[in-house]
Amino acid sequence: MNILRRLALAVALLIAAISPLRADPQAVQMLNAMRAQQGVAPLSYAPRLEAAARAHALDMARHGYFAHTGRDGSGAGDRVRAQGYRWCYVAENLAKGQGDLTQVMRGWAQSAPHYRNMMSRNATGFGLFQGPDRIWAMVLAAPC
Repeated sequence: MNILRRLALAVALLIAAISPLRADPQAVQMLNAMRAQQGVAPLSYAPRLEAAARAHALDMARHGYFAHTGRDGSGAGDRVRAQGYRWCYVAENLAKGQGDLTQVMRGWAQSAPHYRNMMSRNATGFGLFQGPDRIWAMVLAAPC
């Protein structure tokens, strides 16, 4: 990795790491509109789920991998639990390369496993994060 790319990644990681967690109103609206079309209840935005998505997206960007299993062997449930969220249902969608929210949501909607996660009647909340290198992570869950 050349020095300019490393510097740009370091700056992006720093900014992402210190940015406050907050719901993206457009993400909430888009996902819940998709769910409403299928007669599925809306989801609430959950900062702890965003924190789990953020941690995984940043780790993937920082260490140059892209996978549902973390470098430490963790799965989505482990990462959600690490944020203090006691879950009875958890699912994760990942994407890489989409430039904006509309593109990533469209891509997930066109992928049966990702769409199934977004339409799950078991989920009650979600969190979404776009990390450096256009790595997207969405975590959907329900507490026990």
